[in-house]
Amino acid sequence: MRKAIARLDAEQKAQLLYLVDLGTAMFTSALVVCTLKAVVDLFVAG
Repeated sequence: MRKAIARLDAEQKAQLLYLVDLGTAMFTSALVVCTLKAVVDLFVAG
């Protein structure tokens, strides 16, 4: 994987980092939403 990344030029690396940041942000926000939903369901059901 590192060899493949090393072959990319600066613009392609920047685009790849953007996609990684976007994916991380989406995953994190989904995790927060699911956690909050679980907590709310726990207190509403209890």
